[in-house]
Amino acid sequence: MLTPRASLPGFTLIELLMTLAVAAILAMIAAPALGNLLARVREASAEARIAGTLRHARTAAVMNNTRIIVCPSSDGRHCRPGYDWQHGWIVAPDADGDDQPDASRQLVAALPAMAAGSRIITSAGRTHIVFHPNGNAAGTNARFTICHARGGDGKSVVVSNTGRVRIADPDPSRLEQCLAGIP
Repeated sequence: MLTPRASLPGFTLIELLMTLAVAAILAMIAAPALGNLLARVREASAEARIAGTLRHARTAAVMNNTRIIVCPSSDGRHCRPGYDWQHGWIVAPDADGDDQPDASRQLVAALPAMAAGSRIITSAGRTHIVFHPNGNAAGTNARFTICHARGGDGKSVVVSNTGRVRIADPDPSRLEQCLAGIP
């Protein structure tokens, strides 16, 4: 014998549609916040990527007792001149001191281009960073300015002469210059 319809468990079509409507409204409210969260994560990732690369290069120089160069590169094999690191960079041994990776030795790392809307530039006069076997970085302090089109903000990664890498607030004039070059 069949039981009466009123005693069957379940949802009516109206209850289901109301639940879906509430879920859709909540999703529409959450979507912009999620987009902002993802953008902030990408931005923090860019800062961590360059800082991590520089720390790795310093460690490689000390552990391998050799000179290591970190420089911008478009092809992932050769250093290119300039202050714009947006198109990627490489970490490689440079025992001969010619400011190019040694052809006979393997690259330590090659990092791809930055995500669209982000850019990295170095301070004037620092087209590349060289770490010596004692961990020191040759030349003056280097400042990498990382900027993002979204929000117009950014950070700096500073490499001291002793090779210490730290994240800092950007210099306003360099940040403005960085933002001006974002397509």
